[in-house]
Amino acid sequence: MTITPSTAPSETVTTSSLPRATAVVRAFATTPPGGYGHPVLAVAAALAAEHRLRAGAHQIVCDPRAADPVLATAARTVHAHDAACAALLDRIDRWAATALTEGRTGVLHTESLGQLVGRLVTVWMRGQLMADARAAVDDPRVRLAANQLGELGRAYDDLVSDLLLGRRRLPVLQTPTGPAGMA
Repeated sequence: MTITPSTAPSETVTTSSLPRATAVVRAFATTPPGGYGHPVLAVAAALAAEHRLRAGAHQIVCDPRAADPVLATAARTVHAHDAACAALLDRIDRWAATALTEGRTGVLHTESLGQLVGRLVTVWMRGQLMADARAAVDDPRVRLAANQLGELGRAYDDLVSDLLLGRRRLPVLQTPTGPAGMA
């Protein structure tokens, strides 16, 4: 069963309905007509948008020629996008805590689903920023970002497979990462 936006939150889905890494990464860049039917993909798309906006504000923060009032505004903007990203990751973790309740006997995975999606979008965004800057394909940083994205994608897919087979489970108690959990 796949969760659609109208599905009641109390319903659970099987881990087989978790999207694969290619779908998650695709969600960072494109939105299908009608939006996403899976909550992880919808949040992944929103997370990528926040990262893009955060990156723009961060470039201003790092500009040595920017005036102090502009820097202050940009720093507050970066902080706001950081908080929005944390809240989105928290949404993935809260969804996973309710939707992925079966197979709680596997070996504990060290990070939450939201943390893994967060790392995927961070590496993807680094590659996008290099593409925007027209970095050469043979630039070692471009190759590193591509390799890291591939490795994280395989790690995500391995986690999905392990969850499906009951070999792994996600942490039950998460440290709040949304605005309420931020210092």
